[in-house]
Amino acid sequence: MKTQEKDLNVKGLCSRKLLDLLKNSEWQTHLQRSAIEMELKQRRHYLEQMAELSDRKRFVAPSTATRH
Repeated sequence: MKTQEKDLNVKGLCSRKLLDLLKNSEWQTHLQRSAIEMELKQRRHYLEQMAELSDRKRFVAPSTATRH
């Protein structure tokens, strides 16, 4: 799902859809991502899943090892 910045109404979406948008990186700007995260935090929904996503993105780095 491609969303346009003006069409992203986080209050009008269910928590599950908001989490899917985060997981699939379907936000177009950091403002959209922040709005999604803030809405989920305010609702207190999917907090553990959001923490896991944050940890994964923080620690995942391209491998520098060569494969044989």
